Amino acid sequence: MFKRTLIGLAVLGASVAQADVLTSIKPLGFIASAITEGVTETKVLLPVTASPHDYSLKPSDVTQLQSAQLVVWVGDGLEGFLEKSIEKLPREKVLTLEDVDAIDDIVDKASKKEDKDDDHDHKHEHKHEHKHEHKHEGHNHEGHNHDHHGHSHDEDWHIWLSSEASELAAEQIAARLSEQMPEHKAKIAENLAKFKANLTAKKAEIAKQLEPVKAKGYYTFHDAYGYFEREYGLNSLVHLPLTQLLPRVQKHLQQSRKTLRKTKHNVYLPSRNLRRK
Repeated sequence: MFKRTLIGLAVLGASVAQADVLTSIKPLGFIASAITEGVTETKVLLPVTASPHDYSLKPSDVTQLQSAQLVVWVGDGLEGFLEKSIEKLPREKVLTLEDVDAIDDIVDKASKKEDKDDDHDHKHEHKHEHKHEHKHEGHNHEGHNHDHHGHSHDEDWHIWLSSEASELAAEQIAARLSEQMPEHKAKIAENLAKFKANLTAKKAEIAKQLEPVKAKGYYTFHDAYGYFEREYGLNSLVHLPLTQLLPRVQKHLQQSRKTLRKTKHNVYLPSRNLRRK
């Protein structure tokens, strides 16, 4: 009996020593769980239905952050609600992906391309409006819509939709866990290699699936898919700003319905975080 108790305490002690990984959002949870398979447990802080753009921490969330051995988040560019709580944690137990130079380079490159594309669209729109409003004196800049893309002048930190950034995130998680749990270094390396192989295979599978519809235009309710769209050459037409104030939403929807009736585009990509009213 005494021997069994000692064994039980030893097992319990080992499980407590293991590093639980806590990710801020589900997409990072998928990446982390692939690396921690057979090593330790991965948990996700936010509920699946919650958005990192407007989430408020609960006391139980703070407890999870404090008890986790490794907290993985993108950074205050995406999860601003976490910034103050993260600052209170020891640096060695936090992995901030936006601080990874290679990931930051991907985001910076995408941001510059987005700004260039938006500038081109803005000039084209201005020229078009000027052509049809030449009878008016001066230029009315109040009519220009500068927020038809939610992140047009901000950095896009939806990095899990970039296969390159996802792979870099997996490498960072693996490296940090290998430091914290050197006894599992071989298994972590095996998981990382498996993740990369699966990612390569999935990229080829997705590219094949999307090939027949690449030319089809589609609308989204959230400007979050830029990395995915560029990687697979998709034809995103416009992002409908449904999360803005209701009067603006209603006006934009009326305009959108007219546009949709005139076009042959019938593909829509909703956001699961939108609340139905």
